[in-house]
Amino acid sequence: MHPFSMNFGGRRFFSEDVSHLPDIKDPQILRVFKDFMAASWDELPDGLISAAKKALSKSTDDKTGQEILANVFRAAEAVEEFTGILVSLRMELDDTVGMAHDRYMEYLSSFGPDEVYLRKKVETELGTRLIHLKMRCSGLGSEWGEVITSLSRS
Repeated sequence: MHPFSMNFGGRRFFSEDVSHLPDIKDPQILRVFKDFMAASWDELPDGLISAAKKALSKSTDDKTGQEILANVFRAAEAVEEFTGILVSLRMELDDTVGMAHDRYMEYLSSFGPDEVYLRKKVETELGTRLIHLKMRCSGLGSEWGEVITSLSRS
């Protein structure tokens, strides 16, 4: 049997220090903390933000728990903001790459029937770079297949 597989009814052993959660004594703060850890930080739910603000402003003896929750809340807000920036950058990159492909295809179509040799040289020079760009960016339209097809004909 493989050393990482389990028998039916067997035990799994975990290292506690790998996923050790902080010691939060206040049950409301602990609940909000766990909700934050379970939620996606792409877009924080309004209810979770409200619950966090309520837990952070309440009177409690668990000041350490409130500090831990405040740190998690700040981190979640920062991740949410940074995610927005990354999505915007990705969208701008996709738009720019799409425009580059359109200009490339327009340029290739400008060559006349007596300039096939020149069109093939341009396809070789630019097409390879466009394929590399395609490989580095995902989610591009199927029109990129035309670049690969035109290169394989040369």
